[in-house]
Amino acid sequence: MLSRRNILLGAAAGTSLLAVGGVRAMALSSEPMAPSDLKAFALGCSGEASHRQLVADAKWLLDEEIKRGVKNTADSEVVVCPLCQCSIQVTPDISF
Repeated sequence: MLSRRNILLGAAAGTSLLAVGGVRAMALSSEPMAPSDLKAFALGCSGEASHRQLVADAKWLLDEEIKRGVKNTADSEVVVCPLCQCSIQVTPDISF
């Protein structure tokens, strides 16, 4: 049978263990790329041809958001190329 004293001691022990061992686990981290790696990625991106699909997808998403009324026809978006890290401003294709 549990007494009030045992319950309080158990709660105090659990709280103290949580305080001592409650260090957050850092499973994922983000680090900046080395300049040599950035140059290698930039060489993999051949400019306009590489960005064509990225721009087309962004325009399609922007047009869909305008159709649903989420965004205004005057809005634009900026997308970032995952390879060369350049930013591209995308304007909608449709006008109402």
